[in-house]
Amino acid sequence: MIVLGIDTSGYTNAVGIVDGDKVLADFAYEAKTDSLQRIVADIDATLKEAGLALSDVEGIGVGLGPGSWTGIRVGVTVGKMLAFASGKPVCGVPTLEVLAFTARDGSRPICSIIKVGAGDAVYAACYHPEGDFLDRIGDYYVGDVKGLTGMLTGSTVLAGKDVKEYARVIRKESGTNVKAVEAAPGGAVVACLAAQRFARGEKDDVLSLTPLYLKESTAKAFVNKYKRGHA
Repeated sequence: MIVLGIDTSGYTNAVGIVDGDKVLADFAYEAKTDSLQRIVADIDATLKEAGLALSDVEGIGVGLGPGSWTGIRVGVTVGKMLAFASGKPVCGVPTLEVLAFTARDGSRPICSIIKVGAGDAVYAACYHPEGDFLDRIGDYYVGDVKGLTGMLTGSTVLAGKDVKEYARVIRKESGTNVKAVEAAPGGAVVACLAAQRFARGEKDDVLSLTPLYLKESTAKAFVNKYKRGHA
């Protein structure tokens, strides 16, 4: 199944295409302030690099965040528009899950981390790898880095941007054995995770699909909706 993956939760437009286990294209285009203006052109450029037209795409995956409030809306909105216009299925993928999939290291649990604006606040989620699938462990986390220590048990991989500093803080705070793996959301990983769900006959409703905004006051509202990393 040919799946197009999009993630605009950060300062790049990540666009990738997979066909089954094969990555056909995977690019990250810089878009610090003009993600909306560039995303359609970036998708078109990625399709051309893969030698495909949009009509060849059989499904669309979109990164749901958390991340940049405006950036997430761009990717989700464009993905929904493409799915609605083409009649193709769409699947939302939490960006924390994308980071965890990128940083898989055998059977070690993975804690994905995304910085929240200024200060030391972060979004985070822990996952347990089961082959090519991920199970989320517990709830999403919003808080300071030190607070993550209560989520980590045993040897854990930290995945995300600037996680070496987070690893240093966690080791100092609790002595937990953590391995830092720098990771960024990739369009091909979004496509791969969406393809897993499509293969199980799952998809999201194109009209009701919404970004995953995590704030301390609203995080619990998403717990049931995205209870499992591959549900």
